[in-house]
Amino acid sequence: MGLTRGTGEVFYNGVKVKKRCENIFAIMQDVNYQLFTESVWQEISTITKEDELKNEILRMVDLFDKKEMHPNSLSGGEKQRLLLAMSMLSRKPIVIFDEPTSGLCKRQMDILIVFLNKMTEQGKIIIIITHDYEFIDRCNGKVYEFVK
Repeated sequence: MGLTRGTGEVFYNGVKVKKRCENIFAIMQDVNYQLFTESVWQEISTITKEDELKNEILRMVDLFDKKEMHPNSLSGGEKQRLLLAMSMLSRKPIVIFDEPTSGLCKRQMDILIVFLNKMTEQGKIIIIITHDYEFIDRCNGKVYEFVK
């Protein structure tokens, strides 16, 4: 993601990526550091200006009735769903999730899996960092396990 200095190069579709932030949307484990505006509506408006699209995605993540609320007043799961909606609307081809199921109940995890499948259908590359084996099993993707 380019958050730390390191060696090596990153390629996407055979082209060297110079500005990773232009290609990667990341959802961190602690989403509190990713929300900056005064309302859910303003937050999602940083991704798109299309009101109909924003309303549709907020309904899909069950946040439509909270669009005037301050993001900091949302629960942890609601904040994650807001960022999930934003990642889906993002035109960035790579989405990285760091522990996306922390703070989510089973129902919310099911919603997350549906969204992950929709994003892969859109052609997005999804990278998930997790310790949640139930979630891994239900995602049906390629699994790479790193062990020391």
